Amino acid sequence: MKRMRLSEIIAAVDGSPGAAGTDDPAITGVCTDSRKVEPGELFVPLCGEHHDGHDFIAGAFERGAAASLSSRDASAGSGRRIVKVSDTLTALEDLALYNRGELSFEVTAITGSVGKTTTKEFLKHILGTDFTACAAPKSFNNRLGVALTLLETDEDTEHLVVEMGTSGKGELSYLSKRVRPERIIITTVALAHLEGLEDLPGIIAAKAEIFEGLDPAGRAYLNPAAPGYEEFRACLDGEPRTYGTVGADFPLELIPAAGGAQAGYRFRVGAEEYTLDLPGEHNVTNASGAIAVALDLGVSPASIREGLARCRLPPGRLNVWTEAGVHFVDDSYNANPCSMKAALDTFEEYCAGIAEGRNIAVLGEMLELGPRSRHYHAEIGSLLAGKPVDLLVTIRGSSRYLGEAFTRERESSGRRGDAKTMHFEELSPAREYLSEEIRSGDKLLFKASNAVGLSGLAEELRETVGADERELPLV
Repeated sequence: MKRMRLSEIIAAVDGSPGAAGTDDPAITGVCTDSRKVEPGELFVPLCGEHHDGHDFIAGAFERGAAASLSSRDASAGSGRRIVKVSDTLTALEDLALYNRGELSFEVTAITGSVGKTTTKEFLKHILGTDFTACAAPKSFNNRLGVALTLLETDEDTEHLVVEMGTSGKGELSYLSKRVRPERIIITTVALAHLEGLEDLPGIIAAKAEIFEGLDPAGRAYLNPAAPGYEEFRACLDGEPRTYGTVGADFPLELIPAAGGAQAGYRFRVGAEEYTLDLPGEHNVTNASGAIAVALDLGVSPASIREGLARCRLPPGRLNVWTEAGVHFVDDSYNANPCSMKAALDTFEEYCAGIAEGRNIAVLGEMLELGPRSRHYHAEIGSLLAGKPVDLLVTIRGSSRYLGEAFTRERESSGRRGDAKTMHFEELSPAREYLSEEIRSGDKLLFKASNAVGLSGLAEELRETVGADERELPLV
């Protein structure tokens, strides 16, 4: 954030000095985790479902915090500065918005059901070639995350890329009106967070709220081939900039390449050719949205190529590695029916380039799908039955229906017995089973909602096979 004195922060958050004392120290940053506080920072204690950050104010001061916000009557000891506020999360947001108003950077906001974080990473790396650009290091897309992202900026920042997510009505309206982005990208809209948004029209309406905060002179970037295009277009005063299809303002053309996902993708946006050395054809569409914004900002095709070459996907998003001959594809950060289908297509393409070993799908529950959760899981199972999978391991809850549908479809097509299916309600027995089962040459896909914990499972299995070199079974 910009350089501030404590008195400036007190005014920005409408706080009262409390035990702040008479001195006015410079604040070097903001931290919400007392274990990670750096000397000179402002500690912001947040109240969560299972903890209350106010219990750790003293610990933050022991690690060098210059001051702390508090919504309680609290005393941290002599010489320790406490700033009283009515609500610490609201105060953090107010400080973030003050920081936004004091600096001159521009904001590109990204929303969608899938592809937000990947598109953010593409755009951050591309803009970083020609500008001082920043973005949150993780998927910070709710009230807290957006506030922390805004506080990543300082006097040198020229462009900020921010994710905005929603699981209920009114959330994107709130975030967008406060952030006031100059540009908005909407990625793919699909079935997700159905417990709060009910159906696809409800999701589209919730995503459209993001335009309520768009700068009057700002631009929206939409994919005409994606659901909701006409509804989003109707929300705008002018025409959107379009990407992702042949007839768009920034037309996308995929150039078939031998080797598929392992060799990356060659594609054109307009007359310029680019390369994406990352798995997943859907990521080409995400990249084209980032390229569209960059071109409008004057970034050269050469700089765009440089930015794409630098980009690596965040943990749990189609990370590919090989350990002791076992091939891992970790796409476990989150899942909904759309992203699950994309992951299965990418895994099929990846496996086609490796002849040896078995194809093993480790799929966990897709959460927040509402009363039709069983249907959506069964739909994925039926789809998977037509793909070259030798072993299916499902983990937790409704993923059981995915496995049952997979088995039914295989049996009805006369392929009974050519694939094994296992279901586990807990990670521990699944870990034990897979540790004994996998062999050199096997390819494993991990995909589930983040709360299922498959990313940790993938990493543990990677360590296991690395410590115990496996041989291909004799057949």
